[in-house]
Amino acid sequence: MKKAFKYRIVFCVLLFTVAWISVCGQAPVMSSKPINVSSVNSPDDDYWPTISADNHYFATTVSHRGESVYQATQEDLTIFEKDSVGNWKPDSVLTKPLNTPYNEGSPAFSADGRYLFFVAADRKDGLGSCDIYYVIRHGNRWSQPIHADAPLNTRFWESNPSLSADGRTLFFVSNRTGGKGGMDIWKCAVAVQSDGLLRFFNAENLGDSINTAKNEMSPFIHPDNETLYFSSNGHGGYGGNDIFVARKNQIGQWKQPVNLGNTINTPGDDTGFVVETGGRYGFFSTNGLEQNGKGREIYKVELPVEVRPRSVICFEGITTDAANKEPLRALVEVTDLSSGQKIQTLYADDVTGKFSVCYPVGKKYGLTVSAKPYLFESFELGDSSKNVKVALQKIAKGRKTTLRNVYFAFNSWQLQPESMPELKRLGRFLLEYPSVKILIEGHTDNVGTESYNMELSGKRAKAVVDFLMTGGIAADRVNFKGYGATRPLATNDTEQGRALNRRTEIEIE
Repeated sequence: MKKAFKYRIVFCVLLFTVAWISVCGQAPVMSSKPINVSSVNSPDDDYWPTISADNHYFATTVSHRGESVYQATQEDLTIFEKDSVGNWKPDSVLTKPLNTPYNEGSPAFSADGRYLFFVAADRKDGLGSCDIYYVIRHGNRWSQPIHADAPLNTRFWESNPSLSADGRTLFFVSNRTGGKGGMDIWKCAVAVQSDGLLRFFNAENLGDSINTAKNEMSPFIHPDNETLYFSSNGHGGYGGNDIFVARKNQIGQWKQPVNLGNTINTPGDDTGFVVETGGRYGFFSTNGLEQNGKGREIYKVELPVEVRPRSVICFEGITTDAANKEPLRALVEVTDLSSGQKIQTLYADDVTGKFSVCYPVGKKYGLTVSAKPYLFESFELGDSSKNVKVALQKIAKGRKTTLRNVYFAFNSWQLQPESMPELKRLGRFLLEYPSVKILIEGHTDNVGTESYNMELSGKRAKAVVDFLMTGGIAADRVNFKGYGATRPLATNDTEQGRALNRRTEIEIE
């Protein structure tokens, strides 16, 4: 039996936005007006939007009349899919399994598209009145909702989840003890297990630069992993609660938040601000713009350049078995080659083999795709990476792969520092499969004499072997050979072709 409305009021927006008041008095007139997103708005209150990193899915919370006299309002999720001409259309297949006779809301997609976080009230497995849940995508369906245990959920109120693009940090809102007052923004460390389930640990308050003695809500961490948008009535502004942006400094601390200004904020309550991956447009909910007697609706607005996030590249891939072409649930890792730090770790969809990756522009990154018992594949990621198809080969004699992120100094066999993550990955592969022996092959383009290229390619291959041996790989497991320019992959008549021909390969012996 549904619970009475007096228990509903603890859930999400109603508990706080109704009570929030302006901290700045009369707000100035806005210089421009956000656009009503009529395709996602309903006849009822709509709020807490979210958009997927690939801009293909959109989701909202809708508050409509309850189904009985015991429940005055009902909050549900609605997921929309972008059609072939760019319009948002309700997706009942993805929406229906998430909603129950109780309240669900505040959706948030993970950057890789595999997870959807949301909040639900008064469920039997909940720890408090409002808890955070997540589902895992398998093809075109969701898993059963999974309750996130402590320390993410507590006996207090938790809501507004937002997962960082690297999948390691979940931002959320709570009124738990240890905060600065009212509702605070917190973060929780996240680890993905091999079965796709998530572990949460080390809940931490974001501190005085973000939180105030009043209320901070609806955090959204952009896929650049360093720009945080949130709503507050404690930092001053133009209305009840305004939208702010905060950025990380060089040591990862949050700088002082900046109000997005009256081109976005209204005299009313502005919450749930999310920004598309491209950084140009944002979506939010407000009750300060409606002209039809409605409460809250979703709006789209173009961001001023100074409050946009850092530019990000997102692309998709698909992993398959090279022999039978069947999808593979492979491990996908993105590494900053200059620092060796993994900036994203995820698993491809176990039904489709699809994956999605986002990373900031301006650095050189490496992509590694692996699965057991397969030979891994690697790719170089730049500022214009395209979608990739990755066919993994089972480990067997004669199978080869290119080490695309191994670099040498010009006309030298000296390994560049950016090569270290790739070579360490190769070392881990050999430790994981102790019976495997490999041949390191060096290849050059046709610039220079035949004898010089043969010598250079051999010395480069030996440099890789020497590195592996210093890491504990036995000498009898790694051989090397230089082929010079005798085995080109492409024409040597263009720079692009010559770049493909300058490579290091491994072959299973």
